[in-house]
Amino acid sequence: MKRRFYAVLGVIWLLTGGFYLLTRLWHPAADWYIAQIFPHISGFWSRLTGLVPFSLGEWMILLGIALAVFGTIAFLLGMLFARKHRKQLASRVGAVCAGILTWVFVVVTMHFLVLYQGTGLRSQETGTFTNEEVLSVCALLVEGANAEATQVARDDNGHFVLQTELMPEAKRCMARLAETYPQFRGWYPDAKPIHHSYFFSQQNLLGVYYPHTLEVNYNPVVYPINLPVTVCHEYTHLKGNIFEDEAGFYAYLACMTSDSADFRYAAYISALEWMDPELGDDPAAQAEYEALLSQLTPDVWNDMYSYLPEDYWETHEQEQVIPSEVVSQTTDTVMDASLKVNGVSDGVRSYEGMTALLLHYYLDKAS
Repeated sequence: MKRRFYAVLGVIWLLTGGFYLLTRLWHPAADWYIAQIFPHISGFWSRLTGLVPFSLGEWMILLGIALAVFGTIAFLLGMLFARKHRKQLASRVGAVCAGILTWVFVVVTMHFLVLYQGTGLRSQETGTFTNEEVLSVCALLVEGANAEATQVARDDNGHFVLQTELMPEAKRCMARLAETYPQFRGWYPDAKPIHHSYFFSQQNLLGVYYPHTLEVNYNPVVYPINLPVTVCHEYTHLKGNIFEDEAGFYAYLACMTSDSADFRYAAYISALEWMDPELGDDPAAQAEYEALLSQLTPDVWNDMYSYLPEDYWETHEQEQVIPSEVVSQTTDTVMDASLKVNGVSDGVRSYEGMTALLLHYYLDKAS
């Protein structure tokens, strides 16, 4: 029985690892999987985990850490005191660990690693743009942001107030996006707020996609201008779009389809925050770009780069267990390494690839 169990696990490892190797060597295999297989897997698991009103992925991680710690202690105590049953105990624990590791390997590979081998919009991340072309797109974003800023609600302190229902409108945006990009067709679960939002905030995270539960989660304490794009961004991951710059680009397009000024304005703010135009050494072009930015209204500047409420860190200081600088640096290092291992050579800087995607989109549209 044990041999058969381990033989089955061995076959699973070989098949999963073999398919991953195939996708690394031949990207069309990954594209086929992302288009034909992953949406069905994602839809099934998202419906299942969506039955739980809280973030199942968040609590599974915490439970896994707790089980690893206390399970190890219990195992060592058992090996120390249950001398007559050591072999049996070790055998059962080994089987359980092997099963768990196999599940983790399959889930991480098929819901995460293989997705990085898809081609997506990689070919559009490069290209040469003239300074005039770059500045024309920047001018469009500045004009759009200023216009939409006059259509949204604000509180007594001038801060943006999200009046549109987040989940229904985000789903409608994805449905409209799917009319142009069919890969985003299908059902979407409600995004779930993270419970341990302080630790999330320390990592400078707005949202997260959990591959082991195929859930979309968002940080509920962030400044609400970030929420429409964040939810749509994470929704794209559920359809196999794993690259962060592409997710940001598609989220921008999705929010721009909205009838809600809240969503369109959030899209413009996101684009302006990620816009990193390469203008070379031309001082005249740089001066023109700075002049464009100076045209942004005070309301727009007030909303740009607004991540958390102004007094957030002071009022939640008692929740700090690990210094925020340590958490943030560790997260950046791990994320950068993870992206590079998966073939994204720019690491965390790949987020900036949204600039090229936006330029391609608007310039192709204008031609």
